Amino acid sequence: PAESAAGVGAPLGGTHWILAELEGVAVELGAGENAPHLVLDGESSRLSGSGGCNRLVGSYEVGDDGLRFGQIASTRMACSDAVMEREAAFLAALGAVTGHRLDGSSLLLLDGDRVRARLTSAAAEIS
Repeated sequence: PAESAAGVGAPLGGTHWILAELEGVAVELGAGENAPHLVLDGESSRLSGSGGCNRLVGSYEVGDDGLRFGQIASTRMACSDAVMEREAAFLAALGAVTGHRLDGSSLLLLDGDRVRARLTSAAAEIS
């Protein structure tokens, strides 16, 4: 059963996507740090989530020409320098996304052929 569930893959919309890799570097959380994550609502084309420190809300569009994120707003809390740097890099990567690929329980956010970020389904993290 686990193999069949993993083989189906997670849908783009409605899945809790956790940032696993950013610009080719694995995301390692320190003690007490929150995982950067996104949830894309397929019905409203809205996103919600966290950059690891601040809450994120915004819009996205999936079309024949790929995936694009619109304006993303965030709260303005301060966290450690490392968390803030990762959050800024995550937001910059989202701004550069032109496409995506679903690969089992992973979502690859692409800028052309370049993988800007890899996110994994929260369900995959649990199983």
